[in-house]
Amino acid sequence: MFYDPRQGPRPYPLSHNPFNALIAPRPIGWISTRDGSGRFNLAPFSYFAGISADPPMVAFAPNSKDLEGRPKDTLRNVLDVPEFVVNLATYELRESVVLTSEVYPHGISEFQEAGLTAAPGVNVSVPRVGESPAALECTVFDTLELPAGPNKRQSVLVVGEVVGIYIEDRVIKDGLVDQLALQQLARLGYFHYSHVTNVFDMQRPK
Repeated sequence: MFYDPRQGPRPYPLSHNPFNALIAPRPIGWISTRDGSGRFNLAPFSYFAGISADPPMVAFAPNSKDLEGRPKDTLRNVLDVPEFVVNLATYELRESVVLTSEVYPHGISEFQEAGLTAAPGVNVSVPRVGESPAALECTVFDTLELPAGPNKRQSVLVVGEVVGIYIEDRVIKDGLVDQLALQQLARLGYFHYSHVTNVFDMQRPK
């Protein structure tokens, strides 16, 4: 089958938009921010990626407003205080990750609601999740408003430069990050998730 996503409703036999299922698995950017009053926010974003290695840079795309038309806290915060931390989402922390996707009133800390530790940053004023085995401290490089789709919701691309990397010593083995020890969480389509339980090597052609 073929359909044009610009036309709106999905044709039979699709019951949901297949885009999320086809662009998968996606790493989850568990983003912590703070507002100008020093209040912290924490939210997961599956539209997240590393986009450059030198310098290390990442990007994620929060909606500008929630379903009720209110400004989203994460975007409001990074525009107010242009820093954020990407906390590694792991299988062990999966329930906390989902819990922080809840829409709370502005000023309510997801750290507190999820029972997570707000560990202080080193090169940024935003805390990391103390229970996460790794975190990327970032400063905002740029933001870009993306076009609104048929449902009229608009996202904003936030690009950040990584200025600090935290890694727990226990997940470093023989000088490398042990990805099996991390068991990184990934988002698939719909409400499906996965996590890393198997790795294999492939060498590039010389």
